[in-house]
Amino acid sequence: MDKELFRHYQNIMNYFGEILGSNYEFVLHVLNPNGGSHIGHLVNGHLSERSLDSPLTNYAKKLISEKVYLEKDFVTDYVGEGPRGKKFRSSTLFIKDSEGQIQGLLCINFDADVYRKVAKDILKLVNLGLDIEHIEKESDQEQPVEKLTDNIRHIIYSVIDKEILESGAQLSPEQKRQAIAKLKESGVFEIKGTINEVAEIMGMSESSVYRYHQMISRNEKHLQTNENK
Repeated sequence: MDKELFRHYQNIMNYFGEILGSNYEFVLHVLNPNGGSHIGHLVNGHLSERSLDSPLTNYAKKLISEKVYLEKDFVTDYVGEGPRGKKFRSSTLFIKDSEGQIQGLLCINFDADVYRKVAKDILKLVNLGLDIEHIEKESDQEQPVEKLTDNIRHIIYSVIDKEILESGAQLSPEQKRQAIAKLKESGVFEIKGTINEVAEIMGMSESSVYRYHQMISRNEKHLQTNENK
């Protein structure tokens, strides 16, 4: 994505962030020419607790790998899941160049909780209890297609207990393998400088993290080769 295009979308995000307020999160994912991606700009990132170091979500990767952008300019109104199970109404705009090649993604996540509460309070005033139950049931049944909180610490904590990591206890080889495999699956290692951060959080050397990463990559290739036979 060239600088002019980046500034254009950065201004749009800042503009709508001011207009729509703090219940809307705007995330600009920039795709790197040599592979991988990074978050170029973030507005109201507190909603999903993401930072500029957070990786691309698995759902966004799926949209790219399936080349959905060749047939559509955007995908709207799907359910994203944030911290502690909070649900968002999410949409993604594909940013393309003049030849239709994808350059990035502009994702918008809307926190509708406050509006659901207002709706329920109004229904309570007129004693429409069944309608309240219907709203709550529909909300509970919505299945998120995208998890927004895949930052490095959250991913590691999903595999290894936070207290164990913070105590400085020695991790077993299997714990290390599971955590690094989960990080690789989430695309964390596509971000420049990630190995250093992973090593620091897990109390490992950078060379050890790299060795585990390479070992997992080799095993994946071996499994793929066997499946194709």
